[in-house]
Amino acid sequence: MSTTSDASTAPVQTDGVSFRGIIWFVVVIFVTTFICQGLVVGMFKYFEYDVDQADAGRAPLAAQPSLPAIKDGVVIAGTPMPEPNLLTDDPAPLVTFRAEEETLLTTYGVADKNAGTYRIPIERAKELLLKQGLLARTMSK
Repeated sequence: MSTTSDASTAPVQTDGVSFRGIIWFVVVIFVTTFICQGLVVGMFKYFEYDVDQADAGRAPLAAQPSLPAIKDGVVIAGTPMPEPNLLTDDPAPLVTFRAEEETLLTTYGVADKNAGTYRIPIERAKELLLKQGLLARTMSK
């Protein structure tokens, strides 16, 4: 006699993972994310509305703000620029500043004519200081 076994009646071993639970978890995460995103967008729109309502706006007789003329992505020379102007060549002002400081340190000049204050080169000031010394206070009893 031959014995046949039906595969459909054999017990199936599972790993115990509930795929229904995983799917619900993913759905809840997505729904929570979209609700939070909606709340944030709504709050930003409310804040923007609140600022627009509180803003006094420009006075009717105030001069219009000047804007530079731009053609083909390039600012046309001679048109007014809004403040603050951005530096286009960062090292240039530093080079100019250092040159002015070097001139002040190495040349003779008038610091304050009304007060009678004059400027001498730093090297000459060092020589005079070493030669004459510093004034010292005398101790009085």
